Amino acid sequence: MTQRIMTHNLVHRISRSASRSGFTLVEMLVAMTVTLLMMAALARAFAYVGTQIQESRADTQLANSLRDITTKLQADLAQCTVELTPNTGLEEDQNGYFLYYEGPVTDATSSLFRADSSSGTLQLNDARYGDFDDYIAFTAVAKGSQWFRGKVPRYILNQKSAELAGVAYDPANFAGDPFDAVTITSKYAEIIYFASPEYAPASLPASPAYLDVDGNTDFGIGSPIQNGLPDRVKIHRRVLLIRPDLNLNSGAYQNFGGVLPQNNKTLANGSTHYFMRADDWPNANALTPTVTGTANAADGWLYGMAGVHQQCDLSVRRIIAENGLPIQNGLVAANSLADLSQPHNRFAHVRVPGNLLIGSSNAYPTSMPVLALGSPATILSAVTPDSTRLAPNATPTPATIVTPHWLSGFIRPEFVLGNDLTHINDPNDDWGLQRIGEDLVTNNVLGFDVQIFDPGAALFSDNPADATSAVIQETVGPGDAGYRNAVQAWLNNNVVSKREKGTFVDLAYPVLAGGAMRGWQPRRLDRRSGSDFVFTDSQNRMAGVVVSDFSGIRAVTADPRTAYQNALLRSGRMVTTGQNGRNVVLFQPAFDTYTSAYEKDGFYQGVVNPSNRGSLWTTLIQDNNTVTVDRGANGLDDDAQFGVDDFNERETLAPFLNEAKAVRVTVRIENPSLRFVRQASVEYRGD
Repeated sequence: MTQRIMTHNLVHRISRSASRSGFTLVEMLVAMTVTLLMMAALARAFAYVGTQIQESRADTQLANSLRDITTKLQADLAQCTVELTPNTGLEEDQNGYFLYYEGPVTDATSSLFRADSSSGTLQLNDARYGDFDDYIAFTAVAKGSQWFRGKVPRYILNQKSAELAGVAYDPANFAGDPFDAVTITSKYAEIIYFASPEYAPASLPASPAYLDVDGNTDFGIGSPIQNGLPDRVKIHRRVLLIRPDLNLNSGAYQNFGGVLPQNNKTLANGSTHYFMRADDWPNANALTPTVTGTANAADGWLYGMAGVHQQCDLSVRRIIAENGLPIQNGLVAANSLADLSQPHNRFAHVRVPGNLLIGSSNAYPTSMPVLALGSPATILSAVTPDSTRLAPNATPTPATIVTPHWLSGFIRPEFVLGNDLTHINDPNDDWGLQRIGEDLVTNNVLGFDVQIFDPGAALFSDNPADATSAVIQETVGPGDAGYRNAVQAWLNNNVVSKREKGTFVDLAYPVLAGGAMRGWQPRRLDRRSGSDFVFTDSQNRMAGVVVSDFSGIRAVTADPRTAYQNALLRSGRMVTTGQNGRNVVLFQPAFDTYTSAYEKDGFYQGVVNPSNRGSLWTTLIQDNNTVTVDRGANGLDDDAQFGVDDFNERETLAPFLNEAKAVRVTVRIENPSLRFVRQASVEYRGD
């Protein structure tokens, strides 16, 4: 009996166990939920890892791009042929040159001109943009076994070979197409770095306007607008070989001291493509124009050399006639190092005709050599909510410092390889659009900022009452958006201290239209400002802020346009007109090693009438039968002040006279998809 009961219980347990061999619905749901959670966590982990890999790869690519750029820039600067010492007298010119031009946009521009607090908090959506409109150029010598390389049309070498052989040039005697691009080398070169935006195709070539369609909104009103900043900026590098040995010196060419041979190529459409021929200056009436019908042939003075620079990688110049104007047959010559010490022989340098610059009735006088620039960035036209301009007004008044809306922006697009739509292009020709990108260094650029070390630049910092305080002091320099506020606080004797230990600055930093100071007159701090910011300077200390080696300012004056250093005006990089010369019509602040050649060239470069300030280039001028040309090198004490050929007798001066201790170039680039930004700097000390 007992055994039967035990057997029954065992069978019952086995039966119950067998009946529960599967999962219940609740157990299944729990298991599925746990599985889904694990899968979601795993997917999130993979997504995180993937994002980190993507960001790490993007950051690495940015770092590599920056390293490539700065390494190349550092290597180029290390080969510069000159020291950073301007020619301030009649000493011999250095072999070559160094030039740095400062555009009106600065690192502070995007923060000040695009500041938005309409949402209740400060928004600086465009602060990633830095200073992008500077320019640097210099001559260099390749070190060791290295050589610079570039392209020229084959016929240039062939014609030089024929001249050396003493025979007439016949293309049939040489293999290959005369217009094929062939590579040559040189130990010396003219190297140029500059930033250039991407232009709207419809605006070229007549009225270049950069792309600005990013669709930002203004003050929260919701309507898409242009933010005044170029959507895409690239850095370009031209290497122009210095090969004066390629000039022809026989026959008619010897009358000009050596000239590159011209040649014409007939295109399939029957038109003519001109090689090594500049557009006529100041118009294109003497010869068949080389510009297209949509560009203004009369602007040959501005972009007339661009076609030549598309056709060869040689450092070339216009031939100057006996009257001082470029010769009217478009002849050009290859430069030597000595030629390049003179600004008018350099890449993208032009002389503005007098009728355009100062309202003269004819082309004379012209400006001194300046860069062929376009209009400045449109962000400088930004206004506050009550329509007050942040930059000094374009219409001169006694209370403004003006950056003219002309010749103060980017290098003209015609000088960018493959982007010259002003001159005839043949898509099937090696010298047409096929050259595009050959001078490209990098794209997605947010800043290309060149600065110079100014030992007298004023910096300001917090000054805690307790000297042992652990509070970290904040230092503000001329390139920072809060500099104007700091200057005012110091003038008011607030808790701010002034230190003059020097720093890197933008040339003419107190008066740049996009700078933090923008002069010392009433000015809005930024786009959020409700009223003008007025300086009070009861102790006359402002001069200690704005007067320094590279500020371009000599003194604080009631009319700021009379405050500029004399050297800047005598260099011709700044020109004024109107009553007492107070309307700024040209402003290109630049550090230039310069030349003494204009003091002994037989032409008068200087002020031509009481209605303008700033040196102009004109013909011989006589006063009471006394020649007043080149007085600074004639061996006489013409001004009876400081001796023979003294400093004041010079017609021209370098725009800044102090030696530069160092120049710094900062490059800022972006990954546009992830909005990663990186920047790096290199310094050149000129020794």
